[in-house]
Amino acid sequence: MVTDIRGDGQTRMPIRVRRRATLLAVLSLGLVLLCGACLHPPRPDYDLGFARIGDRTVVHAPICPGKAVDGVEFHRLPDKGKGGDFVLLWEAWKPTDEDTRSGLIVLGAGFGNVRQAPPARFDRRLSVAIETTDGRTYSDALELPEEMIAYPAGTPVTEMSFETERGRVSYDALRAHFRSEFPRCH
Repeated sequence: MVTDIRGDGQTRMPIRVRRRATLLAVLSLGLVLLCGACLHPPRPDYDLGFARIGDRTVVHAPICPGKAVDGVEFHRLPDKGKGGDFVLLWEAWKPTDEDTRSGLIVLGAGFGNVRQAPPARFDRRLSVAIETTDGRTYSDALELPEEMIAYPAGTPVTEMSFETERGRVSYDALRAHFRSEFPRCH
């Protein structure tokens, strides 16, 4: 409803209509801002790759170029359906060789500072957290298959394939997935 309130020939909305429109606009803007604050960007779908080199299980953790692994933690996952706590199996820091620093981790070896000695045998249900020198943490949990793909000692990582939650993938496919999930490595 538009009226000539002043009698000067100009038509205006009544004050109560303008107040309601302003209140509705402010409430709408507040709701949009509140909803935007509640939405978080989706967590990256990060994959670690598992294989065997000789008689040892290895984990390949793609990391950002120019970064280096600083430490690892391996936990046994709780039993399915029973619940329980994660159990620390191995914790180590300060890699001793270039392969380890670049993300190819041999379970139980390759680190100079070991805070939790590795078990004689790692479980098949593992949770892995890998921290890099820039403070970034990459983690994944996986139930390893009974028969993992195995390579002789000395096989270059670029020629390997790895077990992941998405199945067996090549080194190149694992790296491509990492690049698609982490488009900006800082």
